[in-house]
Amino acid sequence: MLRKISILGAFSFALAACQSTGGGCPPLVVYSLEEQKIAAKQLRALPKNTPLAAMIIDYKKTRDACRASGS
Repeated sequence: MLRKISILGAFSFALAACQSTGGGCPPLVVYSLEEQKIAAKQLRALPKNTPLAAMIIDYKKTRDACRASGS
């Protein structure tokens, strides 16, 4: 679990660095519908207000921003 949090944190910092330096967004990973359903179920199972849940929601916002910017 700690490894997953560390990996997610690293991705979040990498995405933030790309946007802050004007380098644009890296290519987004494509997740299958089945993977998305499993991840959503796991996210809903997390206790509310946990750091991991907040990080995942922030990651979704970053992905949405990358899609909107066309990067």
